[in-house]
Amino acid sequence: MLGVAVVALVAGAVGYVALSGPSIVMPDDPCAERPPLREVDGVRLQPVAMRAFLRAQREAGAPIPVVQSYRSCAEQRQACRSICGNPEGCQDRCAPAGLSWHQLGAAIDITQEGVDDPRIVTALEDNGWCQSLPGSDPGHFSFDGCH
Repeated sequence: MLGVAVVALVAGAVGYVALSGPSIVMPDDPCAERPPLREVDGVRLQPVAMRAFLRAQREAGAPIPVVQSYRSCAEQRQACRSICGNPEGCQDRCAPAGLSWHQLGAAIDITQEGVDDPRIVTALEDNGWCQSLPGSDPGHFSFDGCH
């Protein structure tokens, strides 16, 4: 069973309390300190998130089409610039650099084809991934809770 955790990202501060089981590593400043990452087939995630991702992929019975996983803070700014025109982020569409779970190696963006495949969505959800903003960012899944 996956561990349960409470995480808060507020005004640039990261607070973390592990309630049980393994959880993601939370650097004090994700823009200054990269979390531990593991790469498999171009997907870069923290080890615990990678294990859950690979389990989900096996359960889905098909490759999960990941567009992006870990992003540096510079890459996050560029993503926000592309998504909403603002490198500092935009509400419900792109988190500011340092506050995105992509910088923690605990988020993936998948293709619309992946979102439309119930086997993939169910397998991700059954393995600790959450689609936090299905209305405005449908391909974004965060590991270890909705973020």
